[in-house]
Amino acid sequence: MEKVKLGEKTKREVWEIPRAIQNSVFKKENRDRIFEIAKGIVESKCVSIYIFGSGTSYHAGLVATYWFNQLAHIPTHCELAPEFPYLIEPIIAPKHVSICISQSGESELTAYSAKKAKEVGSYVISITNQKESTLAKLAEENTIFTEAGPEESILATKTYLSQLAVLAALAIDLAYLRNKMTEEEYKSIWAEFQVIPNLIELTMPLFQKEIQKIAPFFKFSRNNFVIGAGPDYANCMEIALKLKEGARIFSQAFSTAETPHGPITLLSDPRDAFVICMIPRLEAKSRYQDIQKLIKRLQERGITILGIKSSEDDVEGLNLFIEIPKCREIFYPLLSIIPVQLLVVEIAIIQNINCDKPKNLSKISKL
Repeated sequence: MEKVKLGEKTKREVWEIPRAIQNSVFKKENRDRIFEIAKGIVESKCVSIYIFGSGTSYHAGLVATYWFNQLAHIPTHCELAPEFPYLIEPIIAPKHVSICISQSGESELTAYSAKKAKEVGSYVISITNQKESTLAKLAEENTIFTEAGPEESILATKTYLSQLAVLAALAIDLAYLRNKMTEEEYKSIWAEFQVIPNLIELTMPLFQKEIQKIAPFFKFSRNNFVIGAGPDYANCMEIALKLKEGARIFSQAFSTAETPHGPITLLSDPRDAFVICMIPRLEAKSRYQDIQKLIKRLQERGITILGIKSSEDDVEGLNLFIEIPKCREIFYPLLSIIPVQLLVVEIAIIQNINCDKPKNLSKISKL
């Protein structure tokens, strides 16, 4: 019997991310559909957007809340689909747009959220990787397909990036249609978006090379904190999930300014814990200053700090770092998550863990 190569499927699917983004956003049928759905949101005269999902899909929605709020100026909230019956179901109405996200399209409570929102006349949009799924049938023509191809690994990697890319595209179109950006700005941002898949493809070998050097430092670590602010914080939650699922390292995400209020007390043993800092661009002044202060405090405790940072910015106090190519802030989450996905695979391989099929996990979320 041929020996199973640990992490082979997960690693392959991470390397398929550029093609997944290209197909999901720039394939003509999908590009047209995203624009038409954005028009539908504007025509619905919605007062707010609610995004629902579970696990990785929830994290993609949480990243997107920053884009919809900041770019399109639409009040947007993201909730876990299992909490929909308790938090949102009593107030959902036609004036709310509901975006329901599920990789499989069969997540039971995400589909329930879509069904209940549709029943009261909410403008329901689904984002899924499966064309014949329950969620796709519920939203009908308002479904955006992430054309990532089959995902065999339990760890969602390329579908997460596809969801992020689709949500970014929707936010950009909404901003333009709501006159929150000029036509010149709109064309410029789309011109940059078009090169993102190629940029990822060119950068991936460099990420892999750096990760193979870095991964052995975390072989014996059992605790991790992932720290960031703004859309980086939402991405931190996905990183923490992947470290738990794939590398069996307890990991928790914290907003930068919240870390000193309690969580920092657990960062006292340099042998047992490490921190991943998602460092914003220097131009994001307040966020950048906050994380620099925190890095200094962690450095004083002797904690190992891995920074994910822009290639343009110098950051003091990092033990290790991975550099992200220069890009607009909206595209930063698409690039910054990838090296950590690769890191999870490498740590798992070192620890002889098969991250393709973690214990007790399945693709479809059901009660």
